[in-house]
Amino acid sequence: MNEHKNYLPSKEDCAAYTLFLDRDGVINEPIVDDYARKPADFILCEGAIDALNELKVIFKRVIVVTNQQGVGRGVMSERDLEDVHLKMYDSMKDAGVEYFDAAFFAPYLRDANHTWRKPSNGMYMKTLDYFDDLDFDKAIMVGDSPGDMALADTVGLLKVKISNPQFNFDNQDVQFDSLKAFVDCLS
Repeated sequence: MNEHKNYLPSKEDCAAYTLFLDRDGVINEPIVDDYARKPADFILCEGAIDALNELKVIFKRVIVVTNQQGVGRGVMSERDLEDVHLKMYDSMKDAGVEYFDAAFFAPYLRDANHTWRKPSNGMYMKTLDYFDDLDFDKAIMVGDSPGDMALADTVGLLKVKISNPQFNFDNQDVQFDSLKAFVDCLS
């Protein structure tokens, strides 16, 4: 039996779960010490579109929560970020993948300790304004950084780590090499 099956809900049970996804390093290739400042910088991870398509079918809802400190640092504008996200949405649309149920970003600097910036849980709390039936006991966070896992800890979510060589930590519940590998484990 796959060891991940001990932690993850069954595929059938996932229909009652909310899936929170980080963006950089999970959906798109991470850029070490920089940001996807323009659409050309945004490169989807291998298998990400297929994985998103399957996740939208498997889970009750899929929500993106992403820190985007590049906006706060002034190296990109919110319009630049919108253009990057438009490329992601166009890729999803072209593949027939439904959009996310919601997407939130925190443009704040790390030092600002803003309640929206991961690992603070402001983005999680905001989802409650949109989904009054959201149950954090039936939610999973998929991310590649220590901040993603610390965010999940704030409300007790199951923590799925996507491997990223630039981060060395070990406080996840399960780990996969890619978003696609996570989906394949659920199938």
